[in-house]
Amino acid sequence: MRRGTRWADWIDEGAAAIPITGTAPDDATPATVPSVMVIGAAVLDVRGRVTADRVYEGSSNAGQLNVSAGGVARNIAENLARLDVDTALLAAVADDLLGDIVTERTRAAGVNTRYVFAVPDARTGAYLGIQTPEGDLLMGIDDMAVVRHITPRVVRRARYALWDAGMVVLDANLPGRTIRAARRLCDARRVPVCIEPVSLPLIRRIVPYLPGTALFTPNIAEAEEVLGCHIESVEDAHAAALALREWNIGIVVITLGGGGAVYATGEGTGYVPAIQTEMIDAGGAGSAMTAGIICGLMNRFPIDEAVGIGASVASLTVQSLETVRSDISLERVYDHLVV
Repeated sequence: MRRGTRWADWIDEGAAAIPITGTAPDDATPATVPSVMVIGAAVLDVRGRVTADRVYEGSSNAGQLNVSAGGVARNIAENLARLDVDTALLAAVADDLLGDIVTERTRAAGVNTRYVFAVPDARTGAYLGIQTPEGDLLMGIDDMAVVRHITPRVVRRARYALWDAGMVVLDANLPGRTIRAARRLCDARRVPVCIEPVSLPLIRRIVPYLPGTALFTPNIAEAEEVLGCHIESVEDAHAAALALREWNIGIVVITLGGGGAVYATGEGTGYVPAIQTEMIDAGGAGSAMTAGIICGLMNRFPIDEAVGIGASVASLTVQSLETVRSDISLERVYDHLVV
């Protein structure tokens, strides 16, 4: 029996109790909520890696399959929880076995899943990633239709959780109107917002909502798409980060893959080198980087140290077949930074 919240409990105006806001009236003092609220995709993640030396297109290939709970928002939330940051996830899954699996695995990792709700007659979101023998992504296919059920109305019912959060993270899988509604709620109470770009095809969706955000962490291709520029060097990345800062974005971090990351704030720019490591699987590195940066910011670390924590979490993640390492911890992250 699912212990999460069902769709009817969220959307039915006549429900006796709507869990996302409790039973408190609008002017009541809400209960304590987690330090970070993450809103977006929670899916079943299936990744296949070809193990042969050669990839045969149009044919079956010998390989290794890994199945886990995934989704960018969910991955960020799990990483944060494992890094000892109180975190809640607002996400939609189907009212089926796969939805149960995704929810239970997320809860077991320490994430508050009170705000994960089940939608009847829907498909739990899924992601299929095909990787080369070296671990690079060859192609990804995502089915995120269920995320459309995270409507502005649902987000407004979550207002107490958003208003009391130290930061709200929105992933670009969300409908644009939902991102707009969440931004308005957060802006009304000056709650910092991070918009996670997720992937290149979703960039145009989030561009209208980037001005005024607290944190934006694109990779090179995503920054190029937003600005309409070309980034070929670290100096170019610094210039791009400063250009994005002109959008009234508090902190911009452009990740350079194996080349580290550059950042820009109101106090200037900086560069954090990558932690050199052998890559086993690149999946989940972006979510790990963002989560590590947010962890540092929530702990009031200087921006260069926060980005360094992000780089350490990402480096540890690519050494594992897991999208989110089940053994990740602050102690392990600090030890890896020293190394």
